[in-house]
Amino acid sequence: MTSSGNSSAQWSRRALLKSAGLGAAATVAAPLLAACSGSTGSGGGAGSKKLVIGSFQDPAMQPFRHMYVKQFQHETGIQVVYEETNYNAWYQAAKSDGLNKTGAYDIYVMDDNWVPEFAAGGIVQNMTKLGFKPNPGILAKGLDQGYWPPKSGPRLSAFKNDTPQLYALVIIDDVNLLYYDKRYFSSPPQTWDEIYAAMKSKAKPPQLYGWSARGVKGNPVVQSYLPFLNSYGANFVNDDWTPGFAGAAGVAALERLLSFLPYMSTSTPEFDTDQETGLMLQGKCMALNDYTGTAVTEIDNPSNSKVVGQINLANTPKQVKHGPAIGTFICGIASGSANTEGAMKFLEWFTSDRIQTQFARQGGNAAVTSAALHDSQAVAKYRWLPAIAQSVEASTPKPRTPDEPKFEDILGTQLNLALLDALQQKGNYGKIAQKWLKAAHDQMAKVLEQNKNIYF
Repeated sequence: MTSSGNSSAQWSRRALLKSAGLGAAATVAAPLLAACSGSTGSGGGAGSKKLVIGSFQDPAMQPFRHMYVKQFQHETGIQVVYEETNYNAWYQAAKSDGLNKTGAYDIYVMDDNWVPEFAAGGIVQNMTKLGFKPNPGILAKGLDQGYWPPKSGPRLSAFKNDTPQLYALVIIDDVNLLYYDKRYFSSPPQTWDEIYAAMKSKAKPPQLYGWSARGVKGNPVVQSYLPFLNSYGANFVNDDWTPGFAGAAGVAALERLLSFLPYMSTSTPEFDTDQETGLMLQGKCMALNDYTGTAVTEIDNPSNSKVVGQINLANTPKQVKHGPAIGTFICGIASGSANTEGAMKFLEWFTSDRIQTQFARQGGNAAVTSAALHDSQAVAKYRWLPAIAQSVEASTPKPRTPDEPKFEDILGTQLNLALLDALQQKGNYGKIAQKWLKAAHDQMAKVLEQNKNIYF
């Protein structure tokens, strides 16, 4: 391994925190830390200590929290304490705990976009150096989200020559899927052209929309755009850290999305997940893209869905390639963990083929192993599992930097304005796409230039 050394690692941590506009500690963390301050033991092996897991609140974590934490405790005899709070509070609590090595937690459940900061800043331990061996059956693109520096794509300057090592382990794969109503498609549509042709001939807004999308500025509309952008062969950020969406391919991708607007709700710029998926659950939408956790559990729920058994799932459509975006629930071992051995044992246990197959069978969850997602018993009940596997393996990760949320905010603000502009003009989509993507490019380039010592 080519190491940056201790002094470089310390510099990179400070630089990363400054780049992301973050402090080393946060008062919001205090209540949660205080609640857990007596949770960890001291001395002895994994079986003699409590294991403390902290997480943010999310519906996708319910089976993990309610079933698997208890099952691990029953099977191993290791007492598990599970704590959770809202996303922002947990981010600050985990960061403060790791930087100060308080030992309040052993495992952090993280959003994968925390990995750059938490790995470079020494907030989580290097699992490769700990000797952790991940299950070889874990889907590669999901597993890659836990490596630092990233195996592919742009790298921060201080880590350009480092060998990627594992700092966090995926526990749930969350990836873009195509949801389509099989009453309007004889087979899974493979291209955007197929989607467009079907909506052009069959959609009758407002009774039946051809497409639905999240349009709210920031992260929501970016997630609607990324499967188009990626599929056209463009990048959110290029390998040299230049914005990659304002060139010909990125403009063409947005132009294609805007061309769907005549067959979409005029309220799309105000749509987030509930509104986007609500149209499909009401039987008023032919197709949409969104993550696994968004609607998978609801499409066959008769209490909420009028299209039970009608919605199938597939990889997101392609232009030059398929381009689903990926996001994972991912776990790191706290730098100050008092039970590192127990933490490794839990992560090895939860990502084993046995437990992951159980996870898939007991709710159609986005398991992380190929064996689980192709298990015949699971697939017979939950038809979307192979589509999750296919989409994960075709996925494109977002840029690995603490500034990524800032980049999404910049791009997402301009994308929302592009939607509003296109709805007003009812055409001229190519020029609209070019105008607003250039604005986003210029703003993002300024952020990169302001932090050029980090990126270049």
